[in-house]
Amino acid sequence: MFEKTFSRRRFIKMSALTLLAMTAPNFLGDAQAADKNCRIRTRQGFYNGFVDKRGVKTWLGIPYAKPPVDKLRWRAPEKLSDGNGEFDAKIFGATPPQDIDELEEASVNRQSEDCLTLNVWTRGGKNLPVMVFIPGGGFVNGGTSDPIYNCAKLAARHDVLFVTINYRLNIFGSLNLAAIDPNFEGTGNLCIQDQVTALRWVKENISEFGGDPDNVTVFGESAGSISTMLLTVTPAAKNLFGKAIAQSGHLGFYHTFDYSAQLAEIFMHACDCKNIRDLLSKSTDELKTAYINLIQERRFLTEVDYMPTCDGKFLPEHPLAELKNGAARGIKLLTGTTVDEYSYWALQFDNFFEVFPDFHKEFAPSLYEDELEAVQSVYQTWQENHPRKNYSEFANQLDWRVGQELDAEYQSAFDDVYFYLFSQKSSIKNLGACHAIDLPFVFGNPSKDLETHPAENLIEQVQAAWISFATTGNPNNEFIPRWEKYSADNRQTMEINSERWTAHKDLNIDNLNELRGIYESYLPD
Repeated sequence: MFEKTFSRRRFIKMSALTLLAMTAPNFLGDAQAADKNCRIRTRQGFYNGFVDKRGVKTWLGIPYAKPPVDKLRWRAPEKLSDGNGEFDAKIFGATPPQDIDELEEASVNRQSEDCLTLNVWTRGGKNLPVMVFIPGGGFVNGGTSDPIYNCAKLAARHDVLFVTINYRLNIFGSLNLAAIDPNFEGTGNLCIQDQVTALRWVKENISEFGGDPDNVTVFGESAGSISTMLLTVTPAAKNLFGKAIAQSGHLGFYHTFDYSAQLAEIFMHACDCKNIRDLLSKSTDELKTAYINLIQERRFLTEVDYMPTCDGKFLPEHPLAELKNGAARGIKLLTGTTVDEYSYWALQFDNFFEVFPDFHKEFAPSLYEDELEAVQSVYQTWQENHPRKNYSEFANQLDWRVGQELDAEYQSAFDDVYFYLFSQKSSIKNLGACHAIDLPFVFGNPSKDLETHPAENLIEQVQAAWISFATTGNPNNEFIPRWEKYSADNRQTMEINSERWTAHKDLNIDNLNELRGIYESYLPD
């Protein structure tokens, strides 16, 4: 029997009120007394942060939009009003409502629909490059209070200003209600609308904290990487950033309008709601209960149920085609994948490797949500050419690496692109170089699930490359060998590992040529 072992099941036994009463973590235990340099004025008022023991100035839980509650539930984010009030910015804002997942540590913290907040870290300075991080979690879980995303160590070591943002998740961020009521157009991609609003806040306010609003890099992993790529082709995000770092998540992960509309109908039925008015009358707890019950019913389908909807309005209907046609012109890109992406899910499911093909039938990206039989046929052909490779290696290529390389190839026609393969294996048994294994090295924070003792030399190298790219648009630095640009004519891949960084040419050309057609068959003529 294939069962999820973590606390989605245990959550059912806990009351939502208990969860909402949990307190978000703060870092004042490491803080010195706040000083006048941590009192910042923006158009919305004064924000009082703190300085930690490393000398890093920190502001937590800053609102970047009006709370999306009551009449603003399932509405586009609204800009905050100007004001002169005082705001205590010393603890993280609430985590977006979600079920409890032990792999997403933010999920155990205080939850609220009032969750549109961001955090800022800097050791001080003026006109600093700005890096805005979008957390992952499959668009259903996660949040900035997860310790792995804390930027204090990064800010202490580098002359960069760091920002992390919360955005609406699951039924609150991607429930496409437009087919049920046209007055709720755009609800299938509120998660991305939130992110654009946060970037606008950065553009308008970050200079007050010492950042350069004209030198902004967006970076993210998993759902954060998918978001990053979608933002590159989103008209509303144009001119809000000039560089992007997309870690394991490409433009093949999204939903069509019709598919997400069907999912909304399923949720309406789960809530026993006949119309939007019924849905709006539900409390947060009631909506979460219905959502959690649906998780149990749909098992791992929920992992992909709430991808953003590409509706042809706020988000382009064919984002990969938009990238190919130059919609992200002017944005430099650093992107790549890990070697063993799918091994991550061994943390969540019993006997994962034995039953992976069955899992994959339900988890496959929405890009081919109606073409699973075709995928099985492609696998049989692929295996004939790769007889010693197993199904998980095929899926890693199809779902992650080939899609990411297509993003890189298409964007390389318009701006500089650098591509990597992260091959550093976790010290935790069976994980290999799994999905998200790069995070402990990017942030310099250990992870009890991914890597408890990340190699210091690799932390230094990865951070140097990421910071150099964010500062100049080029990742090359004194700690790594020369990293050449990626293009269709010169497919350069930097393999990243604590033992050595190795530059390869045409490292994945066979898989790319064999599998790219799955993606390109969905491009419009």
